[in-house]
Amino acid sequence: MLTKYFVVFCIFSLLLAVMCESKLLMFDDFEEGKLNKEHWTHGAQALKIDWKTKGGKLEILPTGVGWSYFGYGKVAFKNFGLQFDFQPLTDKFGHGCWVGLLFRASEDFKFYQLYVTPADGVGTKNYARWYVRTDEDRNTWKELRDLRTKLPFPVTSKQWYTLMLKGWGFRFELYLKTKEDKIFRKVMDWTDEKSLHPEGTIGFISNLERHYYIDNLWLFDSPVDLAIEPKEKITICWGRLKQQ
Repeated sequence: MLTKYFVVFCIFSLLLAVMCESKLLMFDDFEEGKLNKEHWTHGAQALKIDWKTKGGKLEILPTGVGWSYFGYGKVAFKNFGLQFDFQPLTDKFGHGCWVGLLFRASEDFKFYQLYVTPADGVGTKNYARWYVRTDEDRNTWKELRDLRTKLPFPVTSKQWYTLMLKGWGFRFELYLKTKEDKIFRKVMDWTDEKSLHPEGTIGFISNLERHYYIDNLWLFDSPVDLAIEPKEKITICWGRLKQQ
C-alpha cells in the first residue's frame, strides 16, 4: 500500500515539475467578442484571412475564391506544446471542410502546415496531411506525401475535437481526441530532416471552401502534455495501480 502511495506521489511531483518548467506563451478562449489584436494579425504580405469571433469561438470563413488566405499569431516560438479545440463545418454542398493549421510560420510565407481532413469531406478523407513552404513563390509550397496518415477515429463535420501538437527541435508529434474524451490518441510523429523552420508563430489558413471553428487555444514554450489535468491523471494512474 505504501508503495502505491509513493508511486502516485512521484507521478504528481513529475507532472507538477513539467507544468512549472513550461511557460504559457498564449491562451485564447475567444470570449472577448472581437479578435484579440495582441494575439493575432493578418500579416503584412498575405491576403487577409476572413475570421471573426462568434459565440465564444474563432470562426475561419471560406474565401469564395481559389487562392489561400492566412492569419498568424504574434508570438514566435521554437520548441512548443500546442492544444486547441476545433470543429469542421460544411461547405455549400454539405461536405465537411478541411481544417488548416500553420506552425513555425512567418509572414513571408515560410511555414509548416497541417490539414485535418474530415471523413465526410472531399478528397483524401479522414487523414492528417503535412505541407511545407519556404518562400513567397507558391512553387515552394509542397505536400510531404509520404507523411499522409489515417486518423485513428472518424472526424466528421459539426462535431468538436481537440488537437495537440508538440515540437522538439525538428521532431513533431500529433494527437487527437473528441472534446469529451479524457485521453488523446496518437496520430503520428515525424522529423524534418531538412531543418527548414527553426522558429515561427502559429496560424490558420482559409481558401475557397475551408470553414471551421477554433476554441480554447493553449500555446506553451515546450512540449508540455495538456491531455489531462494533473489530478485526473493521478486518478487514472491510481485506478490502474489498484487493479494490479
